[in-house]
Amino acid sequence: MIVPFDFLNGDLDDVERGLAKVYHTGQNKIWNGREVLDKLFKKYSDTKIKESHREPLQNILSIILWGEYVAWTVSSEMSANFKEFGAKIAAVSQAHDEARHFYVMRDYLQRRLNYKPSPIFGSALFVLKEVSTTNDLARKLLGMQLMIEPVAITIFRFIRKSNVDPILNELLEYYEADEARHIAIGMKYLPKLIKKMSAWEKILFILWQIKMIDGEIRGLKSIEEDLIKIGLNPLDVFEFAEMKQVSCLKLLSKDMGIGEGMWKPVLKLIRFRKKIAFYPDKRHGTIQKIINSFFEAIKK
Repeated sequence: MIVPFDFLNGDLDDVERGLAKVYHTGQNKIWNGREVLDKLFKKYSDTKIKESHREPLQNILSIILWGEYVAWTVSSEMSANFKEFGAKIAAVSQAHDEARHFYVMRDYLQRRLNYKPSPIFGSALFVLKEVSTTNDLARKLLGMQLMIEPVAITIFRFIRKSNVDPILNELLEYYEADEARHIAIGMKYLPKLIKKMSAWEKILFILWQIKMIDGEIRGLKSIEEDLIKIGLNPLDVFEFAEMKQVSCLKLLSKDMGIGEGMWKPVLKLIRFRKKIAFYPDKRHGTIQKIINSFFEAIKK
């Protein structure tokens, strides 16, 4: 294979320079997964996780584990498919991070919780499968960088807030720092792909995003009881993830030089599905829930 001449001349535009910076920042902040985990196990060798927290923590972190595996695979695939130098090298950096995230989380689960691999909830698997199997690069970027990553960061932050395990409290700080860089890849490169879309392609793109949001809500709903068992409010978790995703979409619109109107249907759906999924009054029937949730969603 012949190296493209563009790679040889090193002449990058602002977006490509920003993406290349993601790679170099990642190189400067690489951490040794085995070394960090060993030090944390030694530091907190006299601590134990409450028995009542073990199973819910396994359920939540097993989704994270397979999410890291999918992120590792998808970022490797994106690196192979990107044509531009900055995007390609940034995706390589993410693949390196995700490989480390996967084996460290696997080792933590085995050493701390005696975890045995098992199938995860179907609703959570749906989103991961959709992102990993789509051949559309824009969908992969949106799904992984601007949907799955913000949810992962949210779960990391709230697990630390729950204080269920001091080892996790420190370990997940490393994960959060890495994932924040990965979001930047989507923020910088996705506008290029969206600008090339026809009106019909944009409609299909947004419909796919709506399907993913529905899957994410069902995924969070499937671990609702687990979140409660470790002292977290599931609605707080979802709303924080929603805030991060909406913030990403607004910044994306700004970078593209367009208004936020493109995402309005998505934002309305998020509110509607959130109201349905976490409906407060258990006495109301299905029809009343739908009607009340619909009018609450369209108010804003």
